[in-house]
Amino acid sequence: MIAPRRLVPAVFGVALALTVTTWACKGPDPTIAYLDAESGLSLTHPPKWTVGSAADAAGIGYRYLSAPKLSGDQEALSVTLINPVAAASVDAVAQPYLTGASDVRKTSVTNGSTEWSFTDSSKLPSRLRVIPVGAERLTGGWARGPESAMKAYSKSLDALFDSLSVEDPAKWPEERFAGMAVRAPAAWTRGTRLSNATNATMQFKSPALATEKANATIHGFATLSKEPATDLATFAKMLRERETDIAVRTDRVDWPEVPGVDRPAGFRDLLRSGNSLTSTRIRRWISVRNGVGMILSCESKSDVFDLLDPWCERMSATVRFE
Repeated sequence: MIAPRRLVPAVFGVALALTVTTWACKGPDPTIAYLDAESGLSLTHPPKWTVGSAADAAGIGYRYLSAPKLSGDQEALSVTLINPVAAASVDAVAQPYLTGASDVRKTSVTNGSTEWSFTDSSKLPSRLRVIPVGAERLTGGWARGPESAMKAYSKSLDALFDSLSVEDPAKWPEERFAGMAVRAPAAWTRGTRLSNATNATMQFKSPALATEKANATIHGFATLSKEPATDLATFAKMLRERETDIAVRTDRVDWPEVPGVDRPAGFRDLLRSGNSLTSTRIRRWISVRNGVGMILSCESKSDVFDLLDPWCERMSATVRFE
């Protein structure tokens, strides 16, 4: 059973949460959410699988996943992700992967996707899934590995392929509250909302980003808040004065306006907090309009922050005043 996280509402002053809760779950192994910052491709995968990066012969980068190698196998099962591409058909995307293949079997799966099972040119069993993600845009994944691994990880591959999607923040549900608005991924949990005459806050929890002991899952958190502010410089100074020795700003850059979004330019900060036992990183975006200061703050344990940041960067582009 999941216990509610103790949240720090900005209604009573924008405070930085100095700890991030680990959520313990019983039952089947959890899955981990992953978003590639460059391609926007998202997926879920087993926690013991690792994500890596490489480049093809033309120097084009791509991501891949590796499953734990099974005893007796010469190599581990891997899944190469197909960056979203413009193509006329699923067959056009599949053709390079099928070169030199044998025992090719083609099947249709859900949502207009197509899958091929075959033996690749290296004589390894393979599965290729190609997925439509928009007008003449396709993505997918290519799994290959020893026969024993392909069988053992069959259900995990099904779940991974089914989860593949390209994140488009313009299609995320928009959340509006107390004069603030933001689009948040549908898979994120909507949390506490608090407000009074001048201040307000609404909070969100990410899917699991990693696991710790006994499959306890680690999540990130996002908070959109507002409070009175004279102007951007004064508001930024006030926030700086609230920082403590264990919550220190390490970076600040401009947060430019987004065309078509009602939110003036502001700042984007990075902070670190913690002590000898725990460390947290916090990214916050700050803007002021008509005497109201608004902050989008994202935080997680330091060792998973890089997995949270791509989600929050996309959320920040949708933040606006109502």
